[in-house]
Amino acid sequence: MSPREKYGKRIQITFRITAVAMDRLERAAALFRMTPGEYAKAILYRDLAVFDEPLDMRRRSWKRKKRLEQQLEEEQLEIEKHSLGSE
Repeated sequence: MSPREKYGKRIQITFRITAVAMDRLERAAALFRMTPGEYAKAILYRDLAVFDEPLDMRRRSWKRKKRLEQQLEEEQLEIEKHSLGSE
């Protein structure tokens, strides 16, 4: 059974938020390593108690995954560098 048959037709919604809300959305999304749109959708689904539907049906790019892995490695190196410098 395809996702469309299982969950029905998907509908796109759009809304505007203030700069303060966008800043907080970006910060919260970063904590979970999500884009702001993914995080907003996850929160909406949580508040509506819709737990059986997939959050995102798009396929992830390997480039994005590789970029995130590189960023994590760089952050880890930076942390190690600072901890060695303080000893």
